Amino acid sequence: MKMKDWNGKDVGIIVSKGGVIALANPYANLITTGIEPWPPSEIVQKLYESRQKRAFADDQQEMLDKFLGYYSDLQSIHSEDAITWSVFGTISRAETTIRNKWINDFFEMIGIKVESIKTSEIFLWRRIPHPDTLVSGGPEIDFGIYTEHTIVFGEAKWLSPVGVTQGKNKDKDQIQLRMEFLDKYGKRIFPSIQQMIVLGIGLKRDVVKTEQKGNIKCVSTTWDDVC
Repeated sequence: MKMKDWNGKDVGIIVSKGGVIALANPYANLITTGIEPWPPSEIVQKLYESRQKRAFADDQQEMLDKFLGYYSDLQSIHSEDAITWSVFGTISRAETTIRNKWINDFFEMIGIKVESIKTSEIFLWRRIPHPDTLVSGGPEIDFGIYTEHTIVFGEAKWLSPVGVTQGKNKDKDQIQLRMEFLDKYGKRIFPSIQQMIVLGIGLKRDVVKTEQKGNIKCVSTTWDDVC
């Protein structure tokens, strides 16, 4: 079977018994234009083998394994990591003035204070120290936007809800952990920062609850708005 990719090209797909669509080639599920060399390190770290292959019939699994030698979640049309890369990974590699202009427009769109941006960084899938224990390997930030005045920790969702039973005592959710880290240590780690934002992006606008805790603001938006 075939479908059109983001660039209007026909790409091979496999559809599971439950209706899940996966691409034979994981790179066909990602925007790659202008990114050289390919694949970048961020994508390589996400090319781990997935257990979700069992949703497909045996003959379909063979087709899914053909490109990498195994099946990766990046092949799924529902992959949160794939859309995160295609939106934030690509702009992270853009020339500085283009990236700064994009961030300025993005900040306006999500309703936070717009600044004059001179320096910026967009990063993907970095882990912060755990806010409960301060050990390494804490929460993974799906995407971050960092300027001279603002830090944004982004949580990307597609079909899945915000994760719960998080933290040392399993009594917090993903958003709480990110807000607590910024609340406790944000001003120490980022002394020049004036705005600290936790942002949820999902199919629906209520993917996270909009709230303010001290200097930390939690906001949400949709993939439709971003794209």
